[in-house]
Amino acid sequence: MTGPARTYTLREAAREVGVSQLSARKLFRALGYADVTDEPALGATELRALELAAGMVRDGTLDEQTVLNLSRAVGRSLDRLATWQVESVAERVDGDPRATAALLEQLGPRLEALLAIVWHRMLEDAVDRVVVPAGEAFERAVGFADVVGWTQVVQSLDEPELAGLVRRFGDVAGDVIADNGGRVIKTVGDEVMFTTRGVADAARTSLGLAQAFDDEPHVPGVRVGFAHGPVVARLGDVFGSTVNLASRVCRLAGAGEVLTDSTTAAGLTGTQGLRLRPLGERQVRGVGRVPLVSVEPPSRRDQGRGYAPGEHG
Repeated sequence: MTGPARTYTLREAAREVGVSQLSARKLFRALGYADVTDEPALGATELRALELAAGMVRDGTLDEQTVLNLSRAVGRSLDRLATWQVESVAERVDGDPRATAALLEQLGPRLEALLAIVWHRMLEDAVDRVVVPAGEAFERAVGFADVVGWTQVVQSLDEPELAGLVRRFGDVAGDVIADNGGRVIKTVGDEVMFTTRGVADAARTSLGLAQAFDDEPHVPGVRVGFAHGPVVARLGDVFGSTVNLASRVCRLAGAGEVLTDSTTAAGLTGTQGLRLRPLGERQVRGVGRVPLVSVEPPSRRDQGRGYAPGEHG
């Protein structure tokens, strides 16, 4: 693919837009560009990006730090998006670099239009999902799912098979999470992290993830853990003690098992389609002793009943 000619140095771009070199450098770093030197490395599109960013500060809409935060979100997200799209197209043309570039050039306008459509929809959804009134806690259910015995799985597959399994894991996990009203926070190889607004959605999502790979011959099982509570949201990710608890609980689960803590399980009281089985206290690394609960599909005679912690079918 061929883009606009890169004829501007950082100094020239900054002078053209009327900003300091320091401000220009900070913006391009936030966007994920390699550090710009004194060699011409910027084109008309980068100049336009600098103009847009500077304009938002000059007219008082945003301060510089907020513009940098927004730019960093764009850079990190689009870097991954571009890599993912190139990999997908490359597979279609058997890894031929020239054919990949040519096909991406052909698809460019449609991919750009698709990106704009989805971005506007997700922006609307995100306002409702992540903005809370001042003084209210930002609470979410957070879950983790990963493949049990991943090291052995990696050793048993060749590279194309492993790549296919990683792709399938991400695709299936994403579908299960979306179907239950959740959001994928990130995937790292054999692990996916997700959030949902409610505890019941997290439980259904977790069961779906644990069961989704039952027929996958190369996957010995998927384990899942989730917890509900306050989180800190930042740049599309979430952090805090609730996240740590969910991650640690996941590590204690076995293949095909879904675990949560008793406090989170209490929020599932009366939820149909679940069976909750108390497991007693377990030592959770970095947290202490935590009463755990196994979240299971209902047995045949449990159908239509809701179960609270402490009840058994």
